[in-house]
Amino acid sequence: MGQEDRYRLAPLRNVRERDERAVRGDLAAKVGDARETQARVEAARARTVAARTALTEAVSAREHSATAAQLAAADRFIARRRRELDDAIGEELRAELAHEARIDHVDEARARLARARADRQIIERHFERWRDARRKLADRRED
Repeated sequence: MGQEDRYRLAPLRNVRERDERAVRGDLAAKVGDARETQARVEAARARTVAARTALTEAVSAREHSATAAQLAAADRFIARRRRELDDAIGEELRAELAHEARIDHVDEARARLARARADRQIIERHFERWRDARRKLADRRED
């Protein structure tokens, strides 16, 4: 173990390991954010479906109106339901855009993690070669 302590790239190896852990934590946070935005998208979709259903019911209820006053009230009600549907659709689109942006952040964090792992593996391979060289040198000296 004493030989490993004198390895000149050991501090760099430690830095790479810490970097990888930090990037892994960042990725986990981004995935958590993406799950949250996915839940918002699903809730917005449910509100859109509910608004569509309410509009369909309002249109079908208008057909049962007999007087002009009932028809006018039904038309105002249908107009209000259409506005609610438009608002729900807009909210759903905004939620989907926010979720897609979070997914892009997750992809970026995955790429950074892959890079950090590759950097760590390069140092580990170099470290392994160094240990092998030291071992071979020690074996040659024993012979």
